Amino acid sequence: MVTLTNLNQQQKTVIWSATAAVIFSTVFVLITYFFISWSLPLLDTQEQRVIFTLRCQIFPALMLLAGIIAVSINRFSSNAINPLAGAESASMSVHLRYLNNTLEQFVLFFTASLVLSTFLDSHSMKLIPILTILFVLGRIAFWVGYLQNPLNRGFGMVVTLYPTFAILFYDAYRVLGG
Repeated sequence: MVTLTNLNQQQKTVIWSATAAVIFSTVFVLITYFFISWSLPLLDTQEQRVIFTLRCQIFPALMLLAGIIAVSINRFSSNAINPLAGAESASMSVHLRYLNNTLEQFVLFFTASLVLSTFLDSHSMKLIPILTILFVLGRIAFWVGYLQNPLNRGFGMVVTLYPTFAILFYDAYRVLGG
């Protein structure tokens, strides 16, 4: 059985980062939902809520674009201009992994958010920009942490993934009639 005492230091670092990310994400959503006043447009119809959600997706998409730009600039200004040459630097590898992971995360977040918007009422729609901000913060933390030390990516990974999992499970529950 795996216990906290028989984990190595790297595993402990990842567990503490993940724990901190779950706490941060939960507190962030609760505080921004219950204690910050959001001035949203009137979203009375499902169509308006879906359109609003689609518009919020521009910010996660910009995180993807930032990764594409970072890879492009790094490729252009190095021997890795030929992607088949195997000349990627360590930072280029991080940018590529960030880009790949952000695409994977964005597909899940986009789908989860869009489905979620069909279940929310007008008042609860403030969850969409809150979760979008959290996604962007998570991607930034992932990227910066990864560039510092690959073990430091865990916080940002979980800040992005934990809320997305929660939304996906809620969406599935609602779709199944819950």
